[in-house]
Amino acid sequence: MDAESAGDLDGNDHRLELRKEAWVMAMYVAVCLLAALAAVSEQESDGHVRAIGIIWGTTIGLTLAHIFAFRVSARIVAQGRIRRDDADTIAAQSAGAIGVAVIATVPVLLWPSTAEFDVVRWVLALFIAGVGFEVARSSGARRSRSLLYSGALLGVAVTVALLKNVLSGH
Repeated sequence: MDAESAGDLDGNDHRLELRKEAWVMAMYVAVCLLAALAAVSEQESDGHVRAIGIIWGTTIGLTLAHIFAFRVSARIVAQGRIRRDDADTIAAQSAGAIGVAVIATVPVLLWPSTAEFDVVRWVLALFIAGVGFEVARSSGARRSRSLLYSGALLGVAVTVALLKNVLSGH
């Protein structure tokens, strides 16, 4: 059985797939963190510990749930086995999630607790918009079109985050 029929990707395709999976998880966690932080008011802030708890609790919970679902799904399609490529994908997805949590944690450590939630929201929004800008630029779009795309992507992400909160009763 050759590598292709076993479900393995060649080296370049595999690296691209892993990068994509890391970015997927990073964007997913960023939107979910926006939703979690939108449901928290500043008056409820108990300082840095609460912000870090929300950021890392949400990230770890989402990552563990995703790993669980991914492993079960991978076993369904691979007759009960986990392939090496699947383990690499889980690692890439986890790295993407952790990367966003680190980006969101930095403002908590640098800003006073009275401003940390707002700053983290802005940092996450800029992260999402920055990804959108890079997507458009890498597709050959000019700067102005890339800014429009980035704004539209951020609008969709914020809408998803708010919809998540409305549907969950926050």
